[in-house]
This record gives sequence, structure tokens and C-alpha cells, in this order.
Amino acid sequence: MNKIFLKILFFAVLMTGANYLNADECRVDEAVELLKEFQVQQLNYCYQEYFRINGLYKSSPYVKEVDIATTGFAISGLIVAAEKGLISLIEAKDMALKTINSCINLQKDPSQNYCGFLYHFYVFNEYTDSLEHKSGVEVSTIDSSLLLAGIITAGEYFNTKGYPEVKEKAREFYANINWSMFFDYNSELFRMSWQGKFNGHWDFYTDEIVLIVLLAQGSPNPEYRVDIRQSFGNIRIKKGVYKGSEYAYSWYGSLFTYLFAHTFMDFRRLGKDILYDMDWWQNTKNAVSADISWCKTSSYPKDIFGLSAAWSKKTPYSDEMEYRDRVGAALCGAGEGARVYNDKNGIRPVAPYASIGSLPFFDDQPLLENPSFKMFAKIRTKAVDRSGLLVESLDASKLDSNGIPEVNSHWLVGMDIVFPALMIENYFSGLIWDNFMNNFQVQFALLKTFPGYYMYLVRK
Repeated sequence: MNKIFLKILFFAVLMTGANYLNADECRVDEAVELLKEFQVQQLNYCYQEYFRINGLYKSSPYVKEVDIATTGFAISGLIVAAEKGLISLIEAKDMALKTINSCINLQKDPSQNYCGFLYHFYVFNEYTDSLEHKSGVEVSTIDSSLLLAGIITAGEYFNTKGYPEVKEKAREFYANINWSMFFDYNSELFRMSWQGKFNGHWDFYTDEIVLIVLLAQGSPNPEYRVDIRQSFGNIRIKKGVYKGSEYAYSWYGSLFTYLFAHTFMDFRRLGKDILYDMDWWQNTKNAVSADISWCKTSSYPKDIFGLSAAWSKKTPYSDEMEYRDRVGAALCGAGEGARVYNDKNGIRPVAPYASIGSLPFFDDQPLLENPSFKMFAKIRTKAVDRSGLLVESLDASKLDSNGIPEVNSHWLVGMDIVFPALMIENYFSGLIWDNFMNNFQVQFALLKTFPGYYMYLVRK
């Protein structure tokens, strides 16, 4: 434990003690080192027991609840931590197995799941020594899908390292999810959630629905599958152009709605789908580019972008926080008037997790010219707390003497801490992409929709 504390302290000093830096003041090797140092610090969230309860991961270090979406990201982070020697392979395997077994146990308890899908949040019951879903929360299709994607990724990785039991447990968890029960065969759309009754439909584009329909197609249990051409074929896809960037946009245009599925799926390998003739990698790249252009046009500080749902102060002089979900840039399905949180009370929140997590989409540019790195270089000392973990948001309307946004919310969100660490790894090595896409069920689903993927596999 002392070694872990010293490691945290070392990187916290390293990240917070350096001076303000422009990307053009770096050498490439220095830039790489800065990104990897930042990544290592965020990976602490994946393997320290403090952030886990019964194998699942806290939604924030400040709470006593676990979040299944955070768990999906963090179990993937375990394999990165093992690759980097931050934790031994055996320790990482044991932690991953505990996580998956805990999720399977929740599936076995009828009160803690619905048709194999898990509730968004769980709390620990000291009397029963077990997890139980938080009162008032929903069974969530997207959060269960993010959890599953992480479990699949971990299963594939540990299988290649000689631990097939992790993959077997991952398959068991996957096979227990009845996707057909959450599919509305009348509207031919997936339902968003269940809370005593079904709520909402995934009817407008977001990359989250792409992940859901792919996993539903690939189910190891044929009786639970939903044909992707049916489930994805009725999504409203609206395209527009902003400053030369043409893309299918999401409801609020919030950046995370273009990014999260790309944590696991390397859409560069797939080409265009047969339903919408869309290159979803290019679509997200264009959406991020539009976010950057919108921030420039809207007089945000130079190199600062990343409009995405995040925690924020309610007012500039209050410590009271609110979750600003209706935040976005450029094109918006709901209309400009619906994005009430972009500039509420004079606060313009930007989310570092979204901007740093966009790093791979500009891999065709030199690192020092990559917009994500340029933002990271500017904010890196401001955007981490004393432990070195990434804070939730900065305020683009409140700048320091160097023109850098001040911290808006010091709140820490597990998912938003781990996500950019995984995308940094994908940028450098493709580790998460390679393992997730090595799964047979995933490949089966992709081949149903992306004809170009067959040629990729043949060439491979």
C-alpha cells in the first residue's frame, strides 16, 4: 500500500508541479511522456481496491455506490495496467474475475437485474454482505452494454495470456442478457431502460446505439439475438454540415455521444455500413472537428474545446453543483434552444475527458499538432486534482493569467477518468480495440453489417 501511495504522490507532483506549456514548446518524446504519465495516473482507478466494491467500480471516489458503465471502462483499464507493469498479470486476472463473477451473481438474483441487464447503480448492503441496486435507478441498456464491452475486452486479453476462465465467464455473462426482451418489435427500436416498466426508445443517432445493436446481434444465445439490420434500420439519422464538417449528429451534439463506442470498436477497420452507407469513424472525427470549430467561432480560448455532458457549478460563486447534460456544439437534433447548459449563469463548461479522449481521431496529424494534445498540453496542470485524477470540467469563461480555463467542477467521475486513459492506449497501441474486436461474437455481428470488414479480416 505504501508503494501505491508513493506512486500516486510522485505522479501528482509531476502533473501539478509543472509550468503552463504550449504544445509547440514540446519535443515529440516529451509529449509522448506527458501523455503516458497522465495515463498511468488515471489507471490507478482501475486497480486500487479503494475504488472497487465487491469487484465493481465506484461512480466517484466520493460516493459509496458502484456504476456498471464505469466498471466496463475500468475492467478494460486493468489490462492496460497489467501491460504497463502497474499490477501483476495474476493480480489483474483475479480482479477481473471477481468483477465478472460479481456481475453474474447480480444476474442470478431476480431482484437485481431484468432479463440479464443490470441496474445503473448499486450500493453495498452490510447486512447481507452483497450489492443491491440503488433505490430509484433504472435497468439500463447502454450502461449494461458498456459493462459488457469491457468484460468482453478483458476476457479476450486474459485468454491470450493463458487464463481462459476469464473469457468463459465473460461469455456466460454475455449469454445471460436477453436482448430480445428490450427490443420493441412494433417500432423496431431498442428500449432505453426498465424501471417497473419500459422507458424510452433509442430512436435518434448516438454511437451508443451502435454498440447496443452490435452486441445484440452477437449474443452467444441465438434465442436472445436481435438482427442488426432490423434493430439499426429505423434509427433517425440526420446529417448536416458545420464549417465544412459533414456528419450525422446526435440529439444535443454532446461530444460523448460520438465517442464512447469507439473506446472498444475500431471503426477504421469496418468501412461503410450497408444500412446508411456511413463511415462511422469519419463521422465521429467530423463531429469532433465541428466541436473544435464551434468553440473557435464562439470565442472560446485558443485550443480549448470539448462540449460534453459534465458536472458543473450552478453559479460561478457557488459550490453547489448540477449535472449539465444538455451541452453540445455545432449541430443539434433538439435545436439550439434546447441546449440550456452551454452558457447557463455565465459558466461555459468544457469536459477534459472528451477532448483528451478524442486523441485517436487525429492520428493522421503529427502529435504536436493534434488538437487533443494541444488542449491537453494547456490544461494538464489545471485539470487534475491533488491525487492526479482528472477533474470533471473547466470553465471557458473564467481564465487565469495565461488564458487557461479555471476548474469549474472538482468532482471526480470514474468513467470520465478512465475513458481518456483507454483512448490514449488506443492511440499508441490499439490494445483495447484489438482485444474487443478479437471476440468471435463481435466479429459475427460486424460481418452482418460492414461488408468491408470481411476484406480487412482476409488481409489480416
